[in-house]
Amino acid sequence: MPPSKREETSRVDLIVGGLEYLAQGFSIFDRELRLVTCNRRFLELLGFPEDMGSIGRPLADFFRFNAERGDYGPGDIEEQVEERIVLASKAEAHCFERVRPNGTVLEVRGTPLPDGGFVTTYSDVTERKTWEENLQAAKQKAEEANQAKSAFLNMVTHDLRTPLTSIRSFAEILSDDAEIGSEQRKEFLGIINSECLRLVRMLNDLLDFAKIEAGRMDWCIDDLDAAELLQSAVTSMTPMFAEKQVALELNLPAQAPRIAADRDRLTQVIINLLSNAWKFAAENSGRVRVCLDCQASEARVSVIDNGPGIAAEKHDEVFEEFRQLVSANATHPAGTGLGLAICRRIVDHLGGRIWVESTPPDGATFRFTIPYSR
Repeated sequence: MPPSKREETSRVDLIVGGLEYLAQGFSIFDRELRLVTCNRRFLELLGFPEDMGSIGRPLADFFRFNAERGDYGPGDIEEQVEERIVLASKAEAHCFERVRPNGTVLEVRGTPLPDGGFVTTYSDVTERKTWEENLQAAKQKAEEANQAKSAFLNMVTHDLRTPLTSIRSFAEILSDDAEIGSEQRKEFLGIINSECLRLVRMLNDLLDFAKIEAGRMDWCIDDLDAAELLQSAVTSMTPMFAEKQVALELNLPAQAPRIAADRDRLTQVIINLLSNAWKFAAENSGRVRVCLDCQASEARVSVIDNGPGIAAEKHDEVFEEFRQLVSANATHPAGTGLGLAICRRIVDHLGGRIWVESTPPDGATFRFTIPYSR
């Protein structure tokens, strides 16, 4: 027995009422592109006022509302409305994502109805899209890290082999040639000693970085004289700069501040920055200045060189682990490429900041800050 008209109406009301419980927006437009029904979620997701949900309202009114508030970007409003009405009149199945001006990402799915018109659902996929984008970014970062690690291993293998080969070669010469002169013997022993020290520095970088990464670095925070610490570090590097005939200057304020830091670790930061400046300094014409400035709540140390400089897009990259920048007119620099990464980790741990300022080819300035003693 077919249902009565009253039963049919009741069933329709029940279905329409059930739409209000959907998490999705829902709308039906007939073949004349007039609203048959919609739920409140449809109005909420699209940002329409409640009175636009009246039965029989033309689809063009919804498009015009969007156009007038700028959802479709700049352009003639009526042209924007007409363009969308033409597409809707085709009543073709469609699925696309739409980003609303408030950042909400909606997945819109339209399905044609047998008698004309179409039913459309609107799903808020903002959280899913954010998750997908974060996942993609993490995947890309992991791939870049793997590539950087591979390059790092190749670089370290090369850099460790070079001094080892030199040490072995000169040791064999000293061992095989008993008649070698005292002056040449002294020269060869000096080279062997220099290459041994180079190896030690590289291995120390690797060990220090591993300790910092594992959280096993020992820290001893003391009340330190910033000027005395800088003077000591610069003095230790003076012979290295003199050998390459690179000028090394230290500028200190009349009243030096006292800072809260780990002496050994902070000395390591200064030496690493000086080593980096020395590495890229031109022989005989290079110049490096170390300056100490007193800021409001922290001391600021600057290491300024007249080397080739660093491009703006590389300023953050220089502090990344497993990376080593090479200027266009320079050969591969010696070292592990971890020196600046270690500097950043140490300065961060001490509560300071580190950054680089540079406009090629006018050199580079590395700056870092350290809090004053309380």
